[in-house]
Amino acid sequence: MEVQSIGLAGLEKAQEKLAAVAKRLSAGAASTAGEGSDVVDLSAEMVALMEAKLAAGVNLKLVETANEMASKTIDVLG
Repeated sequence: MEVQSIGLAGLEKAQEKLAAVAKRLSAGAASTAGEGSDVVDLSAEMVALMEAKLAAGVNLKLVETANEMASKTIDVLG
């Protein structure tokens, strides 16, 4: 179903964003320990985490709603 694939693609993008934020935070922690020179803007990373969390929640709800609609349609037709 197309709606479900859209929701799943959104979940994958949110997961990719979370992974990117984790990587940047890890690099920032390493630089704090003297292993690198990257500077991490913690407020920007927190905003990115919140955006990814919201996107994941919205897309999960989309998938759940699509599944519920499909189930009800089958009940009506069946």
